[in-house]
Amino acid sequence: MGIFDFLKKITKEKENEGTKEEKLAFNEIGNWIENKKKEIEAGEKKVFVTIKDRIRSFSHDVEAKINVVKGIDVHSKKAEDRLKSATEDGRDKYIEALRFFIMDLNNLREDSIGNMVFNVDKIFVDFNKISHMSYERATILIGKEMGDLRNEIKGMSRDLLRIFDEHKVSLDISKTISIIEIKLKQSLNIKQDEKRTIEKIAHLSMEILGKEERNKEINEEIEKVKVSHEHEEHLKNLEEYSSLKQDLDKDFMNLIQVIDFKALANFYHIFEDKIEIVKSYRDKFRINFEKDNGKEISNLLDISKLNTAKISEDLATNIHSPVARFFYPTLCQNSRLKLK
Repeated sequence: MGIFDFLKKITKEKENEGTKEEKLAFNEIGNWIENKKKEIEAGEKKVFVTIKDRIRSFSHDVEAKINVVKGIDVHSKKAEDRLKSATEDGRDKYIEALRFFIMDLNNLREDSIGNMVFNVDKIFVDFNKISHMSYERATILIGKEMGDLRNEIKGMSRDLLRIFDEHKVSLDISKTISIIEIKLKQSLNIKQDEKRTIEKIAHLSMEILGKEERNKEINEEIEKVKVSHEHEEHLKNLEEYSSLKQDLDKDFMNLIQVIDFKALANFYHIFEDKIEIVKSYRDKFRINFEKDNGKEISNLLDISKLNTAKISEDLATNIHSPVARFFYPTLCQNSRLKLK
């Protein structure tokens, strides 16, 4: 059982002894914590002095007993050589582990009682694990002297347990303070978050109010626009635009149907540049018509004598009609086509 486990046992045994309760207002907790910390710190300094003194005494006494163990002539014992060898090996390794153990105790940090209890417990547990087999081998031929060393370590362990137990109240208070500090910090964080949330809600409420006012103004402006003369004219223009666009689409479809692209291709098949124009118009008539205002296709039809009265009429309609003037004002102004 390690020191830490032993202290847990002591804690359970003393649970029924009763504890002194202190009632504090929330705003008194901070001062209470600071005062208790000072009390604990003063008490811990005394504990550290006591423990350090005990470790120095232990180190001196153990070193004396180590010298006794080392001075034993194992080879003078009446025993087999293998037992002598095992005893010597066990003694050397045990003494080495014991000196590391003493060094760790002397290097203990004066941190807090809680941490010191934990560190002391670890030092003892580690030493017992490392030295157990060495001790068993050393005691094959060195019994009493090794037992004296073991008893010295047990006495040290008991004294440390007694010291820790005497100051167990400080240890418990220290743990309680740590818990209270964590809870207090959480409480303060919650209050700060609550304050920030309230401020954010107030800010957003003002923004919402401002946007609602702005939306109201915009809706009023929209209603005014809806009943205005300009809005009515705009709606009429949209209707006229839609109607004109449909008429223009119809005119283009009619024009494409009356042009004999096959005859044109046959006429210009030996002229590479002309045949390319014919093919381009055949595949993308409207795009090319809009690009050059129909001049190319009109010229090709005139030269080939394929410009029938119907085609001329449709070309003229596309160029001079209100639809064409709406979409192609430049075409209508510059075209040389004549109405038949």
